[in-house]
Amino acid sequence: MTTWRKRTGKKKEQFSGPDELQSFTQKALLYVQKNINKFYIGLAALAVIVIAASVWFLAAKSSQEKAAATIATALEYYDLNSAAPGGKPMTSVERLEKAGELLGQVASGSGRQADIALYYQANTDFELGNIDKAIQEYNALKARAQNPLLASLANQRLASAYLEKGNKNEAIDVLVSDSKLAGSFFKDEDKFRYAQILAKSGNTSEAVGQLEGLIKEFPDSPWTSDARMELSKLTGKPVGAPQAMLGAPSSGPIKIVTAPAPVGAKTPPPPAPGATKQAPASPGKK
Repeated sequence: MTTWRKRTGKKKEQFSGPDELQSFTQKALLYVQKNINKFYIGLAALAVIVIAASVWFLAAKSSQEKAAATIATALEYYDLNSAAPGGKPMTSVERLEKAGELLGQVASGSGRQADIALYYQANTDFELGNIDKAIQEYNALKARAQNPLLASLANQRLASAYLEKGNKNEAIDVLVSDSKLAGSFFKDEDKFRYAQILAKSGNTSEAVGQLEGLIKEFPDSPWTSDARMELSKLTGKPVGAPQAMLGAPSSGPIKIVTAPAPVGAKTPPPPAPGATKQAPASPGKK
């Protein structure tokens, strides 16, 4: 019987040698043995890096939690409709000043928590009458905020701050620029407030154009009803009123409705069975 062997192209001694992975492992171990001191130094350096990264992560997490807690306490002072923290009697000014102090501690940092703190710190200064400081803080928030909602909120408040100082042109610039932002959340409100400023400045025709544009562009906006009312005041004509209120004839047949009997009137009872019917009295006789 003939035995066939498959030719592999390798010599006999090649099958008995170690594989590549095994050779690499042996070489690595040999290198470590020869450079044991360097190996321990490298391992120690790696351990330091891992520990430092862990400490940084825990510190960052702790810092964020602390910042969130500080903001929450500050908003308790900021909300004048609720009781002051701790039950201590405080005036509105004292509460706002305390809120601003706490918010300033967080706003000086960076990140989302710091941006939120800066927004409310600016609101606090606005409420305290520090309008110039509030304007600076709103502009600073616009420059650094990564959240488009915070940026839009800052624009709304910034426009109010400019109006508080009587700077109508600056307020208009802010509202117009906000309405052009792709991520703005208040484009409909921007148009309405812009129209109000124009109307108060005597630019009635431009104000009417802004209001009509708002109604057309944002028919489902909650500001649309206010826009209709404002437009009616400026034009003297009802806007969006039902057709019946405008004097147009109603369609369809006219229904005749019989009025009910007066409440105090009494209907005579029907005659008893078998009773003689009396003839109706002639006119002129009582």
